[in-house]
Amino acid sequence: MGSNVTGKAVLPLALGSAALQLMVASIQAASMLTELGFTSIFSNVSMSDAAKIQFSLYLTVSVLGAIAVILGGLTIRRGQPRLGGVASSLGIVFSLASLALLRNFGFVLSPITIAGTVLAVVMMASVSITGLKAALVEAPHVPLLTTVEVSTTAIFSAMTAVLTITTGQVMPSPTGGYTHIGDTAIFLAALLFGSKVGTFTGAIGSVVADLYVGYPRWYVSIPAHAIEGAIAGLGRKKGTTWQVALCAAGGVLMATTYFYMNVFIKGFPIAIISYARDLFGQAGISMILGVALAKTLRRMLPQLKE
Repeated sequence: MGSNVTGKAVLPLALGSAALQLMVASIQAASMLTELGFTSIFSNVSMSDAAKIQFSLYLTVSVLGAIAVILGGLTIRRGQPRLGGVASSLGIVFSLASLALLRNFGFVLSPITIAGTVLAVVMMASVSITGLKAALVEAPHVPLLTTVEVSTTAIFSAMTAVLTITTGQVMPSPTGGYTHIGDTAIFLAALLFGSKVGTFTGAIGSVVADLYVGYPRWYVSIPAHAIEGAIAGLGRKKGTTWQVALCAAGGVLMATTYFYMNVFIKGFPIAIISYARDLFGQAGISMILGVALAKTLRRMLPQLKE
């Protein structure tokens, strides 16, 4: 009962801090693009490879901060204040890291960026402290991840990496990157074991595959596939319709994350093509396979329904 009340109190704060973080990132991104001589998303991309990587890395870290605190607020509301407090703390780390990256890359830090990020961090800290304090009162000895969750995350992360690498080599993409069905393992892990396993499986499995094949913007995969697994995990123990809807929502957010980066890196026309590929060729097929496999495994192994 106490954590439920706590969740209702901190969720608006979490959403507000995330919105502020994204707003600051958008303003700073516009300033960076102007500094780099970029005028329109419809114009030819003329940034150097180094500038593209710096720009996308800054946006990725900023988005990670927003995602982490949103997940923190939602998790606290669902009665898991310890996990929510840790997630919100990660949001603080990512937000501060975004400022450090800007300084390291030599971009100008505007007063709005500094003030907005500091305010967002203060709000995230309030969410984190509230969750961790509630966890100490309600369940001081509950681990962040159980032994089963650690084991299943390792197994499904490996499955994600293998599926991504093998099918990606068979289906290269003309727009760069690769098309694969590695998301099948992410959806399967999320639907069978919930959002925690889905989140870690998405982040770890995808980034391992990217590093293996040498994908230059591997860091984009962390927020894209982590949020995909987190949203899909909300469908655990729900009916097929809900599972399909939540997996589809996770797939859309994954594809949109890549699209947002690709607009600046590849240009708008190619980004649209890549978006359709990620949405229908990757997430769509993986969702069908993941939902079907989860349903089959639950029927074969009734203990998975618990």
